[in-house]
Amino acid sequence: MSKYVMSDLHGEYDKFLKMIKLIDFKDTDTLYILGDVFDRGNKPLEIIDYIVAHKNIILLKGNHEKMFEEAFESGDYSLWYYNGGQTTHEEILKRNWTYEESLYHYINRLKLIEVVDNEFILSHAGIVLSSEYETMSLNEVLEEQTEDVLLWNRRTLNNEKQYKNYKIICGHTPTCLIDKSLDKCKILNKNNTIYIDCGACFTKDKRCSLGCLRLDDMKEFYVKQF
Repeated sequence: MSKYVMSDLHGEYDKFLKMIKLIDFKDTDTLYILGDVFDRGNKPLEIIDYIVAHKNIILLKGNHEKMFEEAFESGDYSLWYYNGGQTTHEEILKRNWTYEESLYHYINRLKLIEVVDNEFILSHAGIVLSSEYETMSLNEVLEEQTEDVLLWNRRTLNNEKQYKNYKIICGHTPTCLIDKSLDKCKILNKNNTIYIDCGACFTKDKRCSLGCLRLDDMKEFYVKQF
């Protein structure tokens, strides 16, 4: 009954399946995916299909899912396309004409943040702590988080604050960009903010990989570029 977390799959379905096999993911386990299964890679919908078929996989919303959501609502796909969304949209349009609407409703309902075992705070882009954070309850901290912060935050990079005994786990920014001294992208712990985006979609960069963290013992797993 292990718990795992990964992020920023970006359409890399084959790497995702390799990771599922590597961690020996069972029906009694739980996997949290911290958003950005869309865009860049060519099999984003296969990842969604897999998640929907497995009730023990919990997907949180990332900024790329949010861009799809906003594009569907407005009819303006330019921002999403600029950020790699055209690949995903082309796959959506190959399906039944009602699929895009049903996918929108699925994405629209996704949570932005999850607290696990009163120890881990999970979101796509982390959280921002106000100046009073040391005296605030967890609920007060969570209530302060805006959608913009949870999906897009990079303000806290290399300025991480420790909130009580919680570990903040997020993706959104590849770890090689957070710490440019790294010779390979790996899961990075900075003052108990744990970054797990190891750049899986950057297939031409051999430093990058898909990372996964087991919460039970903090063991790290990696699937390297093919």
